[in-house]
Amino acid sequence: MTLLARCDVRRTSWPSGTRSGGERKRVGIVVAHFNTSRLVAHLVFSLYRLLGGSEFAQLVVVDNASTDRSRQLLNALHRARLIHLIRNRCQRYHGPALTQGISWLARRQLDVTASERLDYLVFERLDAAAVGQKMGSPAYSRLLRHNREMLDPFSLMLDPARIWRPPIPPFLEDGAPATALQVAADEGGLRLVEFPFVENGYVLHLGRGTLREVANAGDTTNRYYGWAVDHREYHFAGQGNGAQLLRAFADLFDTEVGRLSPERLVQVCLQPDLLVLA
Repeated sequence: MTLLARCDVRRTSWPSGTRSGGERKRVGIVVAHFNTSRLVAHLVFSLYRLLGGSEFAQLVVVDNASTDRSRQLLNALHRARLIHLIRNRCQRYHGPALTQGISWLARRQLDVTASERLDYLVFERLDAAAVGQKMGSPAYSRLLRHNREMLDPFSLMLDPARIWRPPIPPFLEDGAPATALQVAADEGGLRLVEFPFVENGYVLHLGRGTLREVANAGDTTNRYYGWAVDHREYHFAGQGNGAQLLRAFADLFDTEVGRLSPERLVQVCLQPDLLVLA
């Protein structure tokens, strides 16, 4: 487990010449987390039991000094090698936590064999530096000169060898942490490609999960508390049947896991058979 004391975050650039070279490309996943124990359990469960662990190479969870029971869940998942846990001693917020996770992967590329390195086949086919769900906001899209849509960071695939280097900035501490990164990539002539993760049902994004917990806990120390009070309801990224899908998934999760505990979550995630969400 990585435990960091400092609250500043510096980006580690992706090293050149570290593609895997294999026929099957390897994908890394980075998640920022704070006090959402059930939601992070849902995420890990969905990746291992609905998608399948063979579809990604590394799952990194950056925990921003959580105080709920998610710490025990994450510790157990880390020990079982289902995730790599980076635990912060202070709240670094969403954007810097994502920068931490990707920087950890960048440093790791120099220490692993070629078969364990990360890269993405989809980018080679599309000649894209990033692929993601479109943000759908004209105000943000107008910041781009060469690409049509700003991409939403909740489901954003990066080609780190092309975009995780200067002069392109990392994710920032901001309400839209991927904006500066995409504006710089656009100015540098890199291609940003929209993909209907939400519309085609690949991803169910609740939205405001952390804000919900901050507001419900009355966490006035969080700099976004004032915003969270009036923005705590899930928006499902505009997915009309989002609430229905969440209920169906929660039912499946409860059937498989039962009473949520670290031991039970690990046990269920290690089972090899995949499930189907009706």
